[in-house]
Amino acid sequence: MEPEESCSGAPLHYWTWWLPAFALLWLAAVFSLAAEPVALIKQNCPIVLVGFGAAVLGNLSAIGGGIVFIPVMIFLYHTAPVAALKVALSTQSFGMTSGAIAWIQTRVVPLKALRLTIPGLLIGSTISSLVIKPSTLLVKAFFGPVSIFLGILTIVLALHARGRVCVQDVPDRACLPLILVSVFGGLITGWVAIGEGEVIAALLMLAYGLEPRSCIGLGVVLLAINSIYLTLIHQFALGGIPWDLAAFTILGCVFGARFAPYVAQWVSPFRMKLSFALIAIADGVLFVIQFLLRSKA
Repeated sequence: MEPEESCSGAPLHYWTWWLPAFALLWLAAVFSLAAEPVALIKQNCPIVLVGFGAAVLGNLSAIGGGIVFIPVMIFLYHTAPVAALKVALSTQSFGMTSGAIAWIQTRVVPLKALRLTIPGLLIGSTISSLVIKPSTLLVKAFFGPVSIFLGILTIVLALHARGRVCVQDVPDRACLPLILVSVFGGLITGWVAIGEGEVIAALLMLAYGLEPRSCIGLGVVLLAINSIYLTLIHQFALGGIPWDLAAFTILGCVFGARFAPYVAQWVSPFRMKLSFALIAIADGVLFVIQFLLRSKA
């Protein structure tokens, strides 16, 4: 059985030399830096699976694993919202980069759109992290509505992509909208760790008819760049990253992110996108209800 030829791109093999190398490096780092590495691994090993699953879904939709990490960190691990944001961003820095490398290897990422959107996402992310800094109120207030919006948008994109003819080139008229939307994506990503990749993918797919895999691949690459930039800001200017938790989501995310584009070339991701969209909407509704109840208390 050969991988599906959705429109373009080179076949991707899942296993690569740097995956076991990364795992060995991860183990060396944990045993070198943690005070009690064995106890830490026993305590946090379940969230490796969370990282893997979130990365698969996030890289198939370009939303990002933050849609899963933030609720898990807040509701299951009782982490403060801003700390959960830091975990999500730092995890995506590794996981989305792993997925971005895989997407770039398939040669479907439109480089013209990539060049146009990077400056905008950096501007938006700078404003939402250093000018209007993330806070408990911002994370809780924005995550719910953004999650619901992105869940609905994922359903629209999944339905829109079915059976469409491929369009490969980004038209010149898309330049200004791409720049403006990338700034908006950077803003919301700085507050809730999600948004940049999906809004860019939505613009190109819905407004200009670009081939779906190209849109998703571009979204993954942009969210990887955005997450790295925001992680550096949080690490050096906003109090640091809780690496004791992030290290475990990172491990799972690197392997899961590589798996997503591999799956995408073999099977249609429609049902997975639909399931992920419903999870995103449910997450958003839960956050909105909790925010409203606590506001009234």
